[in-house]
Amino acid sequence: MSTEENTGLNINPLSGAFGALGNKPHVNTYAHDESDKILVSLREILSQIPAGQRLLEILDQFKIPVKIIKSRDIQYTTPDEQSIYLFTAPHYKKDIDVLAVTLACGIRDIEQSIKGFTKPDPQLDPVEFASITFSRSLDIIVTMCEISDQLKEKFGYEKPLDIIEEIGHGDIYRAYKSQVDRDSMVDMLIGNVHNESE
Repeated sequence: MSTEENTGLNINPLSGAFGALGNKPHVNTYAHDESDKILVSLREILSQIPAGQRLLEILDQFKIPVKIIKSRDIQYTTPDEQSIYLFTAPHYKKDIDVLAVTLACGIRDIEQSIKGFTKPDPQLDPVEFASITFSRSLDIIVTMCEISDQLKEKFGYEKPLDIIEEIGHGDIYRAYKSQVDRDSMVDMLIGNVHNESE
């Protein structure tokens, strides 16, 4: 996605998702005027790809609430590990593919907690905290790659894959496509975070 296409809108499906790894989302307490319509559209998109179908089953089985909030940024947060807050601009239609990926990441984030893989306590030993955080993060990034790849195959959506490159996870996407083992992907993620902090 070019800078011109992204003017005034920060699109990062993972922003705010990983505690210390992500930026805190800009919280706007107002529900989006078209919340119900947006959720119907996102469900329709995700229901047409295998990974999306599986995640929608989790959403429905565990009755995970999704709140759609007006914001400049497209991102999500799961503050209580039981509900999803999806942030999007008032004019969302041009980014509906990115929103679908973002919702999928939010569902996967909650699914981790349902399975007992909860967000780490900040009081943990720093090495253990980092290990849990990177494992959770990688899992969600791989979900983002999987959903984005399937959306490209099904609908021809290019923007989610462009964003994966923009936020520095293109190597993880290529590793996912090549079926590289998870340990190698963790090393890539650690390298990406290290490079961002320099």
